[in-house]
Amino acid sequence: MALTNLPLKIDARRNNNESSTKYGRIYPVLYGRGCLSTNGLIDHMMEHGSLVTGEVLKLVLEQLKKCIPELLSQGYSVQLEGLGNFYPSIKCSKNAGKVDVPTFISTPTEEMIGGVYMRFQPIGDDVRNLRAKYFKEQCTFVKGDYVKVNQKMVSGVKTTWTERIPLDSWEEYIAAGGTPVPERISD
Repeated sequence: MALTNLPLKIDARRNNNESSTKYGRIYPVLYGRGCLSTNGLIDHMMEHGSLVTGEVLKLVLEQLKKCIPELLSQGYSVQLEGLGNFYPSIKCSKNAGKVDVPTFISTPTEEMIGGVYMRFQPIGDDVRNLRAKYFKEQCTFVKGDYVKVNQKMVSGVKTTWTERIPLDSWEEYIAAGGTPVPERISD
């Protein structure tokens, strides 16, 4: 079911970059649940009461996945009305920027291109407004967990693991001997 009041869970994470001037400070981070698969998106869309079957939605999404990159590579942008535009862009490498046209022609294109990106620009008030301050105004923030990233050497191999400590039971965690400072590999 679509929500008009969008809940965003906010976790706390410590900056563990020892070379940072902000080392040890706690910052808000979005709680990530992972990436929803195509089937997960289809299931979600079906929960909204669609007249179209899940199989048809899956076929449409599969075609979009194939056709949008094909059209972008041909120089088109693709507009999904009410949602937004997909368009290609490139990032120049450090080797781009030639002094003249003959030098540009003689330089392999692959050496001048650092990356090719598929970009998305929202259109329509419903989607465009889900950015920055307006999106923030549409959300209800809920504090989640303290995400503690630990490291240890186990049989000569660096092992990293994450603990999630619910912020609403922080005092109990500390009272039970827990520490907010992650275990670190000693040099």
